[in-house]
Amino acid sequence: MVFDAIEALPEDLKTAMTLRELDGLSYEEIAAVMECPVGTVRSRIFRAREAVEKKMKPLLQR
Repeated sequence: MVFDAIEALPEDLKTAMTLRELDGLSYEEIAAVMECPVGTVRSRIFRAREAVEKKMKPLLQR
């Protein structure tokens, strides 16, 4: 279920979240890999977490 929610994310959000949560990279390392500012990485991860939480919330309320 969680992986399905992650797979449904836009590519940039999915990449940032995967690098952070599954690969354990720091925000700075992710910024280097994705060639974007650290602030952008933080924003993408925040938005990705919100989207996954929104998709999972109905399942958790059962």
